[in-house]
Amino acid sequence: MVETPAMRPEDEPGVRFTPPELARRLARIVRDGTRGVLDPACGDGELLIAAWETGRGRGLRAEQIHGIERDAARAATARRRLAHATGRADVATIVVADALDPRTPWPADADVIANPPWVSFSGRQSATRDARVSAAASTAARSGWPSLHGAFLERIAEHVAQHAARAAVLVPAATCELDGYGAVRRAVTALARLTSAPLELGESAFPGVVEPAALIELEPWRPADAADRRGSRESWLRAAPDDAMRLAALDDHPRLDPACFGDIGVHTGNSARQLLASTNAGDPFVREGRDLEAFRIGPPRLRLNVALERTSERRFRYGDFARYERTPVLVRQTADRPIAALHTAPTYFRNTLLACWPPAELDPAFVVAVLNSTIAASWHRLRFLDARQRTFPQVKVAHLRALPFPFVRRSSDAERHDRIASLVRGFGAERSGEDARRRARIDREVELAYGLDAAATRLLRDRDPREARS
Repeated sequence: MVETPAMRPEDEPGVRFTPPELARRLARIVRDGTRGVLDPACGDGELLIAAWETGRGRGLRAEQIHGIERDAARAATARRRLAHATGRADVATIVVADALDPRTPWPADADVIANPPWVSFSGRQSATRDARVSAAASTAARSGWPSLHGAFLERIAEHVAQHAARAAVLVPAATCELDGYGAVRRAVTALARLTSAPLELGESAFPGVVEPAALIELEPWRPADAADRRGSRESWLRAAPDDAMRLAALDDHPRLDPACFGDIGVHTGNSARQLLASTNAGDPFVREGRDLEAFRIGPPRLRLNVALERTSERRFRYGDFARYERTPVLVRQTADRPIAALHTAPTYFRNTLLACWPPAELDPAFVVAVLNSTIAASWHRLRFLDARQRTFPQVKVAHLRALPFPFVRRSSDAERHDRIASLVRGFGAERSGEDARRRARIDREVELAYGLDAAATRLLRDRDPREARS
């Protein structure tokens, strides 16, 4: 995301300043004066002021405060603010430099507190690639979803490892979980260890920002941890104990083959208006996420301008019509749970819908029932951070590939499989008074298909884990 913590009107994208109460939370890492404090992207000095206010009673000296900031005006503001806070004009060492440049030294005797710029260089909200990341030659620059915050996180981990330091860093919560950041997590954990699971700060940590935030704390690996120092792509987020029990109830169930799910939807790029503004009655229809609800898909509202040509300034993509036509199940991408329907009257669809190609052994209608089930909803909300976002919850291909299914072959329970599929195909094009009863019956049949005992089924009854985590 190019969206970051608490932007002021004059600030560049990705540069936002840390609210004082959050700055104080990071500053608790300050020790008893045996080490200094460094903010490698210090902006106007909010974190360093919090470090001084927290640490002066523990023996922290003014000259132990260090900041690096590439914007000279912000660095000057940080110096003035720290001089006022400490009562010393010569107080802090604020260096005007690029902290990611290998030639910029970081003080060896300092712990790190940081809220680095949150800037991604891929995806719909990507920024122009920053030369600093390329120069740093970091894993964040070369793998997955390259980002400025990923590059900073790696550089901070290097400092922790080299100088037996500690660090507290604010990052987009997605950094802790999404597959695209797996290379960054592996690089970071090969250098340093997390002191505990990241603290999820939710979507309200920074005023006016909907991107969920997380607080990461790092410390050096201990000699006894040698076996773990290889690094791992695994998610840093851990379910609460009661949530872990709910998830464990499904651990032994199979998953569909990863090839059963994909994102082939029409990507409009920077050309949505031209691509979807067709008035030609001969152009094919294209569906979008809002056309789909559980068990039912409505008529498409848009047409795809197939005559529009790609140019260097006009970027979009879509595949051959035959692949859309052969997609039997669609799933909404913007939702806090899987919402699926049979792809009746097949046509093109936007990337707000994900594709599902069930295995030959399963009726697509049975797969729709499982995806729409209470158990799938509960599992998804418990398992994935994206699902717990209130503003823009997400269902991703990786989520669907990880979803436990009651079985992946009809022969495992042919009678129930066929009964569930028949119930799903009984939904009409229009809503009816029978819908609620039919959905409840399908849901119960799916629960029985999972073969869970009564206690496990109760554990997995749908609930909203966002209440406990936000």
